[in-house]
Amino acid sequence: MTNEVTIRPITYDDTENIVKWRNSEYVNSRFIDRRLFTKESHEAWLKTYVEAGKAAQFIILLNGEAVGSVYLRDIDLDTKEAEYGIFIGEEGARGKGVGTKSAKLILKYAFEELGLEKIFLRVFKDNPGAVRSYEKAGFKKIDRVDTLNIDGETLEVIFMELEKKDFEKR
Repeated sequence: MTNEVTIRPITYDDTENIVKWRNSEYVNSRFIDRRLFTKESHEAWLKTYVEAGKAAQFIILLNGEAVGSVYLRDIDLDTKEAEYGIFIGEEGARGKGVGTKSAKLILKYAFEELGLEKIFLRVFKDNPGAVRSYEKAGFKKIDRVDTLNIDGETLEVIFMELEKKDFEKR
């Protein structure tokens, strides 16, 4: 069976999955913001950010089944930049190239539909699988690393970015 990856705009009907995925230890440990997700907090995010155009969030489908989410946040149409984020919530969908394929789909949307010029992301240095996936999608590490203290642990955050002109060359 092929692994067909598609994305569709998020809806309020996706709230239960989003809350379940974001609160899972696997997904939550890969985020800087580790607050507990609730139905109310997610619906507030949809209303305040997605519906207001400050974020574009999609559900990732693997062979038609919802497995995670990919998004652009802090969309700035003046500077033509946004921050990229993704999580694969369903364990069975990990390690199959779903993240890389989803990244390429939302990057196409970012550059062609939204007219953005640069997408950046932050990733923990100790998440080499994610870094490889981002590199396969076209992101490059930039000369910036931050150190954060999260839950008493010191973690290094790598910054990566992709410019439209480099995406178009691929």
